[in-house]
Amino acid sequence: MINKIKTFASLYRQLGFRWSAFRLAYTFRLRTGLIRLQTPQYKWSDRPLNTWLKKNIPVESYVQWRKNNSPKFFFNETPAGRVAEGVSRPAIDEANKILSGEIKYFSHQFHQTAFPPNWHKDYVTLSASEESLPISSEILRLAQNDKHRHWSQISDDSNTDIKFIWEPNRFAFVYTLVRAYAATQDEKYAQAFWSLIEDWAKNNPPNTGANWKDGQEIALRLMAWTFGYYAFFNSAAPEQISNFPIYVAAQAERIHKNIDYAISTKSNHTISEGFGLWLVGLLFPELKDSDKYFLLGKKILESEISQIFPDGSYSMYSLNYHRFILHIYLYAIRLAELNNFQFSNSLYSSINSSINYLSQLIDPNTGQIPFYGSNDGALVLPLNNCDFTDFRPLLQLGSVITKGEKIFESGAWDEDIFWLYGASAGRVVAKQRIETNNLEKKEERRKKTSFSNGGVYVLQNTNSKAIIRCTDFKSRPSHADQMHLDLWLGNQNIAIDAGTYLYSGERIWRNGLAHASVHNTVTVDNKDQMNMVSRFT
Repeated sequence: MINKIKTFASLYRQLGFRWSAFRLAYTFRLRTGLIRLQTPQYKWSDRPLNTWLKKNIPVESYVQWRKNNSPKFFFNETPAGRVAEGVSRPAIDEANKILSGEIKYFSHQFHQTAFPPNWHKDYVTLSASEESLPISSEILRLAQNDKHRHWSQISDDSNTDIKFIWEPNRFAFVYTLVRAYAATQDEKYAQAFWSLIEDWAKNNPPNTGANWKDGQEIALRLMAWTFGYYAFFNSAAPEQISNFPIYVAAQAERIHKNIDYAISTKSNHTISEGFGLWLVGLLFPELKDSDKYFLLGKKILESEISQIFPDGSYSMYSLNYHRFILHIYLYAIRLAELNNFQFSNSLYSSINSSINYLSQLIDPNTGQIPFYGSNDGALVLPLNNCDFTDFRPLLQLGSVITKGEKIFESGAWDEDIFWLYGASAGRVVAKQRIETNNLEKKEERRKKTSFSNGGVYVLQNTNSKAIIRCTDFKSRPSHADQMHLDLWLGNQNIAIDAGTYLYSGERIWRNGLAHASVHNTVTVDNKDQMNMVSRFT
């Protein structure tokens, strides 16, 4: 109890009265059940389509109305042959794995699930503990109980990591199905999408189970769903088109009713959940609350751009989370432009600063950068065959959106541009690309670069590079990595940051890679650089 009081006192000093008061009030709402009253459990059939639509939208002829009044997307139907054969083959192979029940987790490793998967099952932990039946049975029992409970009653902090359940529920595999369909025009990929949507809805009634617990997870799911919705619209049955806005509206409502919590985190969650509201408000104007969602989402996206420091670095001190929020912003910027809407100049400027910042850290031959801070394998926009560690797709897309030019010569990292720009992408050329050789001829800023806001300092010569972390933290870091040193020899990162393994786990694996002892820095008397007040910070 004394430790908890000390922790809260420390948080109060750092974060202030307003944040502390909100967190106390939110804890009260959770423990008294007020959250359950604000986001009640119900059946899909309790709130049919007409209860979600504006009065002037025809329910009986909704499908035709939607065809005639659909907001613009990157494409109105999946374009055939958009991706060259050499690029599309890996997407086709991966899509076929999805249809056979294999899903890629955390942008890296495939796990055998099922088709459709059990949306409440932790396939990763169960697979790893097959020889330990008591553990597996306990995990399965808890998951089966949780799937009937209100989301606020489910813990995301246990000896297993809830992200193993959440990962397939993000529906990142939708992008692969769309890419495979574009290459083959095989209807099995479209039908797989609609089958998975229907099965998910059947097994995840509103506000029930782990997959309604986190607004960010919902926002990423909505992002993937709407991508597939536009791609496979013409392959859907009328009933599927009519049900889809019900599923979307319920999830947007869940985000909205708990958005104050996301805002209080001042993190990637704030940005992603604000984006989720904005996305639904933009793409589904027929919903009663669409205007409210659009305006609030826009306000959040504009205000939270301040999470990007003036030098382009990111306030969460994580380069993978930096990519995470940049993908969201770039996606939103392009979608807004297609619908004759623009964000503020300051937002564009911050995104451009981030692209410039990351371009100083990247190895142009491999696309790799040092992975400071939390790195849980999240990849918001998997629209290419590049490795998870390759940041060239992000920087190429970001440069095209903010500058109208490529930063690299054309390659596999261009596919994102094709999906967001269509045929016009071919007219974008590499005007100011990053050179891949002869670094001696580059500007002085490429040889020695400092980013004091983010605490990143770069020294490099023709064949080696050193990057050190040293900052006066403006927000709370997730890793104790002050004075951590990354070393690169040629294209090899020979002294690295370990990243993240688990946020929740037993003993040392409970976000164990966040400590100073596993970074390339010093410790004094075996003490850490900071006290962790949660699993994350």
